[in-house]
Amino acid sequence: MGNKWEKCVVTEPKIIDVFAAHAPGKYQILMDGELVPGADFFVAGGIHHKIYQAEPITEKHYHNESEAYLFISKPGDAEIELELDDEVYTATSPCAVYIPPGVKHTYRYKRIDGPLTVVAIVQSGKYLPITD
Repeated sequence: MGNKWEKCVVTEPKIIDVFAAHAPGKYQILMDGELVPGADFFVAGGIHHKIYQAEPITEKHYHNESEAYLFISKPGDAEIELELDDEVYTATSPCAVYIPPGVKHTYRYKRIDGPLTVVAIVQSGKYLPITD
């Protein structure tokens, strides 16, 4: 068996303490151009439990690339308030959000009653938020 594609399998995510435009905390990076040379996706994710969040998890920012959020749980276990440009939406999990390039966005958890898996995917090998 060869090792041709072994570099494409990430078995040890990066844990970072500082994540540009985000609230302080531990963040798990599952894929980026550093973990997988040549990767054109940035993927971060984790599992949250029982939380209410008064302030957004991120500064309002945008990317020059598309982004998607996946909020995965049992039906109704979480409510997420999303701000996309100047519009505010409340989504109930499980749900997904597509954010086109250039759309300013942020979100906060209004409620999490059970385990919520969150995955953020940016169509770039680096996470480059723009906050101007």
